[in-house]
Amino acid sequence: MAIDLQLPQASVEELEDVPDEYVEGTFAIAESGGTPGTIGTYSAPITVGVRLKGSGSFQGLDGKAAFKVKFAEFVKGQKFLGLKNLTLNSMVQDPSMIREVLSYETFRASDVVAPRTGYAYVWLNGTDYGLHLNVETMDDVALKRAFGDFDDPQHLYEGPAGVDLAPGSAGMYEVDEGDEAELSDLEALITAANLTSPGFAERMVPVADVDQMTREWAVERYIAHWDGYSGQNNNNHFLYSDPAGVFQVLPWGTDQTFYRYWHLFDDDGGTLFEQCLAEEACLVKYAEELIGVDELAAELPARTEQLADLVAPWQEFEITNSTREPFGADEIESSVEDLLEFLELRSEELAKWLPKDEEPSEPESKPVVSTGGTTSAAPAPDPTPPPTAKLSKRLTFDRSQLDRGVLTVRASVSGPGKLTQRAELATASGSLTACSTTRRANAAGILILTCRLSAEVRNRLETRWRRLQLSLRFQPLTGDATDLRTSVRLPRQADV
Repeated sequence: MAIDLQLPQASVEELEDVPDEYVEGTFAIAESGGTPGTIGTYSAPITVGVRLKGSGSFQGLDGKAAFKVKFAEFVKGQKFLGLKNLTLNSMVQDPSMIREVLSYETFRASDVVAPRTGYAYVWLNGTDYGLHLNVETMDDVALKRAFGDFDDPQHLYEGPAGVDLAPGSAGMYEVDEGDEAELSDLEALITAANLTSPGFAERMVPVADVDQMTREWAVERYIAHWDGYSGQNNNNHFLYSDPAGVFQVLPWGTDQTFYRYWHLFDDDGGTLFEQCLAEEACLVKYAEELIGVDELAAELPARTEQLADLVAPWQEFEITNSTREPFGADEIESSVEDLLEFLELRSEELAKWLPKDEEPSEPESKPVVSTGGTTSAAPAPDPTPPPTAKLSKRLTFDRSQLDRGVLTVRASVSGPGKLTQRAELATASGSLTACSTTRRANAAGILILTCRLSAEVRNRLETRWRRLQLSLRFQPLTGDATDLRTSVRLPRQADV
C-alpha cells in the first residue's frame, strides 16, 4: 500500500524541534497490486497526529524518517479500519528490508504473540520517503486481537534499555496500556525476580508465564536478537500483564536480527533469562524450545526468497526516485545473502551447543554450560539434537554448478538405488518448480544429476541472483528412503 502524509509548515517546524511530540497533519492511503505502477486511488484525507520515532535508528525529516500516526490525537475517538495507531518503521538498519517480517513471523509460528506486519510506501508533503514497514502497534486493539476481550484492568509495559526488574525500577517502565498509577503487578514481578529462594520456576510461576517466556527467549536467541530482552541491552520488549497479574514477554524492535556478529545461545542477557539458564529444569525447557525453533527454521530460507521478491520492485523504485539516500542494489543483495548464510549455519551451531548423548558425564559431575560469566549444571537427560543437524550417511550433498541454464548437482550415495532431485524457487506468490531429474546408482559413490531450469526461473535470473531449494531423495535397493534438503545460490544469468 501507499501512504500520503501532509503536514503544514508549522507542524514540520515543530517536528524538527521536538520530533517525539505529535503534530497535526493529514493521512490518506491507497492500495496497490504489488508494484509501484499499480498504486490505486487514495482515500479521503483525515486529520491525524504524526511524530517521528526511533532511537539508534532515528533519522529526522531530512533523512529517511520513521513515523508514528495516531488517529485520535486531534479527532476524539477516531479510528481507521479499527486501528488507533500506525507504526511505520524506516528499516534504515536493514538493507534487506525483510528481517523484521521474518523475525515476527518466527515468533508467531512459535506461539509467541508478536506484531503483524505489512509494507507501505510513504510520501510526506509530496517528498518520497521510501519503503517502510507497517508494524502492528502494540496497544489495546492489538492485545484484544491476540488475547481476546477482557474486562479486568491489565498492563502493557514497554521495557526501557538497561533497566531490568531492579528493586525500585517500576516507575522507570513506560505504561503503554493500563492504569499508570497502579503498578502493583509490576512490583510483584520485580520482587519475585530479586528473591534468592525458592528456585526460579517456583517463585516466578505466580507472577510469570515461565513457559511462554522461555519460548520467547529461545526465538530471540535463535534469530540473534541481541537488542531484545535476553540480549545485551535488555531492550526492545514489552511486559504484558494479564488480568491475573501473570506476565509474558513480547518482542519488539527486531530489525537487527539474523546477523552473525552476535549469535550465542547462552551468554549474558536479561536477569530472568540468566536465572532460567542457571536452573536445570528451566535450562532443559530452553533447550527444548530452541530445538522447536530450529525445526520451524527449515522454512525460513524459502520465506526469505519470497519476501526478497516481494519488496524488490519497491526497493528499485526507491533507489530511482527517493532522495533519502536509499540502499543500493549491491547492499540489498549482500544483506539478503548474509541472512541466508546465517540460516544455513544456525542449525549446526545449535547442534554444537546442545549437550550430546555420546559424551556422558560422570555421575557426580554433570556437563557444564556457560551462562554468561557463571556456570551451571546442564540437564540430564540431555536434549536430543534436532534432526536437521544430522547428516545421513546414506546421502550427502557435494556441490552444484550452473552453466547456460543447466543445473549440475553432485551427491554421494551409500550404495545401489535411485536418487531423485527436485529444485524449487520460492517467490512472493508461491514456489516454482525449477527442474527435476532422477538417476540410478549401481554402487556407492558420486552421482551427477543435470537438469535444465524452467524458462520462468531463467528469466528471473536475468534480474538478480536467486537461491534454489534442493530436495534430494535416495531410495536404496533395500531399506527406507533418505531425504536431504539444502539450498544453492545461483548467480545472475549475466554472470554465468
